[in-house]
Formats: sequence, structure tokens, C-alpha cells
Amino acid sequence: MKILWIVNTPIDILGEKLYGSRANGLWMDALLSDYRKHGGFDLVVATSAKIQKTLRYENAGVTFYAVPDNVPICYSENKPSNLAAWKDLISAERPDLIQVWGTEFAHGFCALKAADTLKIPSVIYMQGYLGSIAQNYLAGMTAREIKRSITPRDILKHDNVLDQQKKYIKASEREVKEFALAGRIICENDWCEESIRKISPGIRVYRCPLSINETFAQKKWDIKNCERHSIICNASGYPLKGLHMLLRAVALLKERYPDIRLYVPGAKVVCGGSFTDVIRKRGYSKYIENLIKSLGIEKNVVWLGSLSQEKLAEQYTKAHVFVLCSSIENHSSSLKEAMIVGVPDVASAVGGVPEYVRHGENGFLYKFEEYGAAAKWVEKIFEDDDLAQKLSKAAREEMIKLHENSNVFEQMLQIYESILEER
Repeated sequence: MKILWIVNTPIDILGEKLYGSRANGLWMDALLSDYRKHGGFDLVVATSAKIQKTLRYENAGVTFYAVPDNVPICYSENKPSNLAAWKDLISAERPDLIQVWGTEFAHGFCALKAADTLKIPSVIYMQGYLGSIAQNYLAGMTAREIKRSITPRDILKHDNVLDQQKKYIKASEREVKEFALAGRIICENDWCEESIRKISPGIRVYRCPLSINETFAQKKWDIKNCERHSIICNASGYPLKGLHMLLRAVALLKERYPDIRLYVPGAKVVCGGSFTDVIRKRGYSKYIENLIKSLGIEKNVVWLGSLSQEKLAEQYTKAHVFVLCSSIENHSSSLKEAMIVGVPDVASAVGGVPEYVRHGENGFLYKFEEYGAAAKWVEKIFEDDDLAQKLSKAAREEMIKLHENSNVFEQMLQIYESILEER
């Protein structure tokens, strides 16, 4: 059996050859390692890059490709040469099955069209559901707030918050076509399955969770070692991640806890005041800067920047509470990673999140827009060490059980075999 993966990130040797370094700690790296250890079939991994011709490499029994045009986020679905490049690759490799990891970018759509033309079965693993992302992208931001936050960069690039939502709406229309081409998806929860069945009633659905990175499973939160009155959230670089709502909750909490700290991982939303920073500033960044100033919490927000998996796991052990503040999530890796570390969690009850967090048992849930409720549950954890330890223990035990019992490689292999048998 030969499987072709279409991926969004140049993993393994692809990253090294294209950009001089490999991405580390990705869950896909762990799965790739499992494939190599088990053997018995061929694996081909492909993505797109800003290159002039198709590149091919081999490393440790796996074949890697980069097709020309641009990186996935900028890839064009309308160039005949792009579809031809995927047809040439697939014709050369003749895989038994094609798996597209996510519907986010157009290179996967072109690969699915080529696979359909060549009569090769395909399946999509749902990473995020674009239809829902498009609906929830503004995350409660008003038209007035969006207009007042537009920057020169947004105007030059035609990329303000509303423009970004329009791109997701367009991508969600393409996503529906991808469902029709593949006819099959792999998802992790009921919410994702039910959402997609509404628009693609006849689609075949398989279930397989993504494993949790071992780095987080090796860390354990202890209330004795945490920084009191500190919060860490999911990376929050654009509206649907909900940072603006959490900032309002922090401002409420500051009235009782003047020493409160919010740690924000990922690329800095608020940067310096240099000329370059001003020119590159996005509208959402301007909005967040103004919001922080208006709330008077400049000294309470700490920007962590991009962290390795090891450093992020360590940061989780230091926090008093983890808050997932997104307006929509399919399956949040950040949430599951925090839960397996054991940091007490408060999460917005969106998408598939309530299938992991049971209110009052292993965390607390709140309606995304009700930041006052988020503040209430955070305060409850701040004030009750016994409760914090109970939530920590329950969350960690559940995620460890999921982590240990989810042999993703075996489940994926069974799905592949099932698809080929059906064919």
C-alpha cells in the first residue's frame, strides 16, 4: 500500500531543504516516526513552495515532494500549471490513496482534483472547519471597532479584518467542493461530523483523534510551584482566538488581583514602536493595543513570543489557570496539551470543546462572549486550591488515558484499509 499525504507545513527533510531548518515538535512528526518504525508500505509526503519546478527528496524510507507556485497560504487554484504539477506527481507515484491534511489551502484542492481525474481515492483529515471559522471569524468585534483599527498595511494589502473574513468565506466555498471530491473525511468529534453532514449529507466519516505531543505528557502541574494569579491562554494572533474578550476578563479580575498576569504565547500581537513595526502593523494588533491601554492593563500582559514545545509545556506548569478563549475550535491541541500537563482550565463552550471539558469536573465552560463568566470561573480557581487540584487531577487523568489509548498509527491504518476495501 502506498499513501500520499498532502500537508500544509514542510515537515522532516522538506523544511531543511526548502528553508534550512526543520520544524520540531509537530504532532505530524510523531506520526511520521510511527510510520517509519512499522514499515510494510510506502509513504509519500508533498506540499507546495515558492519554487520554479517540482523538487523530490528521499529520507529514511519516505519520499518528499515540493510542487511549484507558492507556499500553501498563497497557492493559486486557478493556474492550469498547478493542476498539471499535481497530476504529474500523482501519475509518477501512483499512490493507492491520497490523504489531505486539512482544507485550509488551495494546494490540497488541486491535489484532490488531480486525484479525481486519475481515479485515485482520497480522504480529508479535518484540522479546522472553514465553514464555521468564516461564520465566527469576527468574534464579536463590531463594525465600528474594525473600521477604527484599519492600518496603512491593511489598506495596501486589502487585508483588514473584514477582508480576512471574506477570504475564509471564499475558502469555505472551496472546502465544500473538496468534500464532494473526496467523499470522505476523518474527524475527531461529534460536532465536526454533524456540522459537515449538514452541508454534505452523503459524506463518509471516519473517526481518529490526533495524539498529544509527548513533551506535554511528561510535564505535571503542581499548585505549589505555579505563579499565583497568572493566566496563560492559547496563541491569539487573530480575532477568532478571542484575546480581546479575555483581556476584558483580565481587567475585571485586576480589581481584586492587582498582580494578575496574562501570558500570551505565539507571535506577538503587540510589537514595538519602530518604523518597521508601524508599517507592518495589522488592524487586529492596533485594536488590541488600544484595548489594553483603555483597560489599563499594560503591565498585566506578558508577550511570550514563539516558544518551542518544551518551553511552552514548562510555561503551562507555571501558570495558575489556562484559558481557551476562542470563538470557535474544532479540536484544540492547546487545550488538550494544557489538560495533560494538568493546569486547571477554563474554556469557551464552542465547537468540539465541550466534548473534552466537562463543566465542574475537569474544567469550567463559559459562553464565548460572556467574558464576565470567564472571569468568575478563573476567580473561583484562584480562590480554591482544593478545587484547582481536583480539576487538575481530573483533566490530566482523562488526557493521559486518551493519549495512551489512542494508537493513531493503527487507527489510521485501519481507515486506509477500510477505504481501499470499499473501493
